[in-house]
Amino acid sequence: MPELYTIGYEGAAQAALLQTLVFHDVQTLLDIRERPQSRKPGLSKTALTQAAADYGLSYAHIRALGTPNDIRYRRKIDHDQNAFKESFLEYLATQNEEMEALVELAERERCCLLCYEADVLECHRLFVAERAAKMSGGALTIVHLSIESFG
Repeated sequence: MPELYTIGYEGAAQAALLQTLVFHDVQTLLDIRERPQSRKPGLSKTALTQAAADYGLSYAHIRALGTPNDIRYRRKIDHDQNAFKESFLEYLATQNEEMEALVELAERERCCLLCYEADVLECHRLFVAERAAKMSGGALTIVHLSIESFG
């Protein structure tokens, strides 16, 4: 059964992120941040694209599966996880083409959804992964990864 991985890079360095993905035989890193920028060195789109290639990974940014700015901002203000989930799921339901492409890709190769939050329960990638698994008719199994230390 194909697996769809998720990972958050909060608190981790680029090398640890990529080594974790390689360790789990991930082939494609799918960045689902709306804005693939980071204050952390090496974790913005351009640097991550190059570094992923250096590790033998493909990288793709899927902006449409990121959290829209208004939803992200509202959560930052009110800290209401239930309202965040409801708003994001409503938005995600409008992204059928991107979700279908994600499911198709994840059924062919080992993909990992990337976002910031280390705790998947605090991140929208949980909802994207759950929807992908449902759309696959249960063919995809979700595996949430944590950054590992390869000291």
